Amino acid sequence: MATTKEWVSAIPKINADGNVTEWSVEYKYTDGDYSHTFKKSEKIGEPSKAPGGYTKAELLTLMDEAHWDDMFNKKLNVHNTPTPVETVDSSFDVSSLS
Repeated sequence: MATTKEWVSAIPKINADGNVTEWSVEYKYTDGDYSHTFKKSEKIGEPSKAPGGYTKAELLTLMDEAHWDDMFNKKLNVHNTPTPVETVDSSFDVSSLS
């Protein structure tokens, strides 16, 4: 099944000049019955743009979308991999060891 991605929120913190000093973002990944929302805040080193001056692509670059992609794929793999079956052998006799 294909993974879908969607914006949950992107909230800017702005300075007195109206420029963004920090972004707080939530971005959701869904694949079948599994979903995960990543949350991250990123400070802007040299605030120079108002919130509307950013693109979604710029925000994803700030938040390191490639890392989120990798982490979602790892989480999805764990979700889709059956848990190994482990049993306790309570009849094992330690005196049988040399």
